[in-house]
Amino acid sequence: MCQYKKKILVDLDGVLNQYGKEPFNEKIIPDIKDGAKNFIIELNKFADLYLFTSRNLLLSAKWLLKNDIDQYLKI
Repeated sequence: MCQYKKKILVDLDGVLNQYGKEPFNEKIIPDIKDGAKNFIIELNKFADLYLFTSRNLLLSAKWLLKNDIDQYLKI
């Protein structure tokens, strides 16, 4: 039997970060939500995770690194 991981797109704004607390600024990504890192770690156990965002990819990649979740999400 062939086993494979599902692919899941994970939105950045409002799912992983605290989007909506401050006015939108395209150069700043808000802080990570409480529990988001654990959510990603657990979800990664059975699915390949892809970051879904319309934000600047370099800025998004830096945010993932800063929050130590870059190893769980593909851009």
